[in-house]
Amino acid sequence: MNGIRAAKYVVRAASLVVSILIMVVVAGPILGAVSPQFLTQQQPLGLGIDLNSINSQLSFFHNSSTLAGPHDIAVTAFNNWPLPGSASLLLKLIVNNQTIYQTQPASLQLDPFQSGQLHISMDVPSSVVSQLQGQRVGIGGTMSLAEGQYWTITVSFPQ
Repeated sequence: MNGIRAAKYVVRAASLVVSILIMVVVAGPILGAVSPQFLTQQQPLGLGIDLNSINSQLSFFHNSSTLAGPHDIAVTAFNNWPLPGSASLLLKLIVNNQTIYQTQPASLQLDPFQSGQLHISMDVPSSVVSQLQGQRVGIGGTMSLAEGQYWTITVSFPQ
């Protein structure tokens, strides 16, 4: 009888350990993706995209003569987690709460503990440039992060 009782406790403990492990594997990357730089760490936990690097690459907006034409924007994506993941990003130009231009989505597969660059091509047509004259232009977009078949998060960020 004591052997059965001991086995019951061993099974309960193993079940608890497996449950905690599953929560850490699934919840950790999600927390890293939605928390702001995981409480300002240098190396954020989980899967994410560094959106801060976009602003410095948009200097062509300051001069209307350089606005038309192709512009390449590189954005860092990271996976600081032991499971593979993917990141996707598209950017939008927004005037008066309406999207007037949208890039094609850039995607990247990331192995565990790997980072890479999402390369976004922004080719602004001259017809769109004429709509931007004298307007307050906002930058928005959609970011998607996925970890295999376990979960996908899609976030629209404001202008």
